[in-house]
Amino acid sequence: MVVTASIALFHCQSSTSRVPENVVTDILAQGCCAVRDFRVERMRGERWQVLGGADTGGVLVRSGRSLASEQLADRLSCGALILELELVGDRLCYEKLTGHGPKKGWISTKLKDKKLAVLAKDVKTSQLAEVEGEVRIWALSDIHTDKAENMKWIEGLSPAEFRSDVLILAGDVANTFEALKHSVLLLRERFGRVFFCPGNHDLWMQGWKNGDSMDKLNAIIDVCKLHDVETSPGIVDTGRKLKRVLVVPLLSWHHPQWDTEPELLEWSNVPTAGKTVADYWATKWPRPLQMEDGSVARAMDEWNDKAAGYAEALARKEEFDAVISFSHFVPRLELVPEKRYLIPACLSKAVGSSYLQDRVARLKPHVHVFGHTHFGYDMEIDGTRFLQAALATPQERAFGGSIVSLGTFPVIEASKPCKVWDSDLGWPSIYRSSWCEYYRRYGRQAHVTSIVPSVCCNFYSPTAASKSGWIAGRMPIWLFGPLQHRLYEAQMVLQEVRDTTGKDARDARGSIASTSPLSARGEPSFVSAGDAIRAPT
Repeated sequence: MVVTASIALFHCQSSTSRVPENVVTDILAQGCCAVRDFRVERMRGERWQVLGGADTGGVLVRSGRSLASEQLADRLSCGALILELELVGDRLCYEKLTGHGPKKGWISTKLKDKKLAVLAKDVKTSQLAEVEGEVRIWALSDIHTDKAENMKWIEGLSPAEFRSDVLILAGDVANTFEALKHSVLLLRERFGRVFFCPGNHDLWMQGWKNGDSMDKLNAIIDVCKLHDVETSPGIVDTGRKLKRVLVVPLLSWHHPQWDTEPELLEWSNVPTAGKTVADYWATKWPRPLQMEDGSVARAMDEWNDKAAGYAEALARKEEFDAVISFSHFVPRLELVPEKRYLIPACLSKAVGSSYLQDRVARLKPHVHVFGHTHFGYDMEIDGTRFLQAALATPQERAFGGSIVSLGTFPVIEASKPCKVWDSDLGWPSIYRSSWCEYYRRYGRQAHVTSIVPSVCCNFYSPTAASKSGWIAGRMPIWLFGPLQHRLYEAQMVLQEVRDTTGKDARDARGSIASTSPLSARGEPSFVSAGDAIRAPT
């Protein structure tokens, strides 16, 4: 038995829907509203794959069900995965999950005898072979588009290459709200989907007149929602093999209690984070929140529990082929160089969060992307692969490519972000990065606090127990970076020696350390930005 029920409630016109027998009783008891509720529930569960439009630039999309309704400017790309919102005959109202084209609209599922879209579960291997391209997931952090050269890098990304891809943007977009908004919109235009979590620079008060840093965070979340930039967990149904990836943004903030490694007690006049890291005076928090006692970090972590879909994502994570989480700040101490290598050492207290570490440990993602320190990283710890792919500053790229870089990104291969997943190829091979290679060879010895590289000594006062240099038998860190960067930096060092030799002939006090543009004595110019940076080589 089948009941035919009116659904004019949807379209303000006559139409019918065939309702299965097992819901007849409820429909008769509850009336037309029950019909509407049944229809919506049934429709929202189906996923469709677009098979048509390969030779026309995609399937035509209209604003309404009628073939006479307005035609949208963009077409829905062949290979796109879409969620069914409503189906009337061969006209389908959809919401886009992957691919390029309008977020929502109406398409035809067939044209004469040719199928334009089919249920994803019914797609055959032979049909999948016709679907163009795979879906890739890329990672990027610390783009700092307040700097003109970095903004040009964003503007230079291909407007077509990534239209079916996903970008993970792990914070520190810009200091000002307007620059952040402009940058995020540029990236949204270039990628099929963008996931974002703010960093410390994004919450600076620079140019912000509408409250405190928490108010600015709310405004950032709102503008992201308005422009379809995702700040909550989301599912990526990818490419030909229909694999499903769960992407989980994790909001966080640094706090000094996170750093539990020994201090540089053999040195004096080591500055504190509160007097060195700009976040302490560049941000403003509602009372009683304070950065010093970790209450800001705790409040930011609690924000994740309120994010739409977070609890469900945690409960259902085993259902996905891959889980990728990301944050701006660092979730593990092992992902930060020992404090004797930092300028100054107190930066280790302004980069990570124990709340974030606990949250990542509970989630157990396959990959976690982070940012903030501007060091290239690819390291596996407790079954999770941790990646940092920071664009960093132009000066850091120019003078420290081997330390900043993750593989060839961002100096040698400057036309795209760092790929972290591919629906056809899976996970990429291990990217070479100097700090990871250094620690793979020598291990971590945080208890060594008396020996500090000479370039770091400019920031402290020595005592009888302090030493300048490297642990015996170790090579400099920059020699562990990608080959292209090592050759590049070796050429820079040779040129610096030549320049210094020439200067020494005129000024006996000249030295490589004192003339280096990155190691001016008592000039912590990068520290004022609130980010841990590498020691210059």
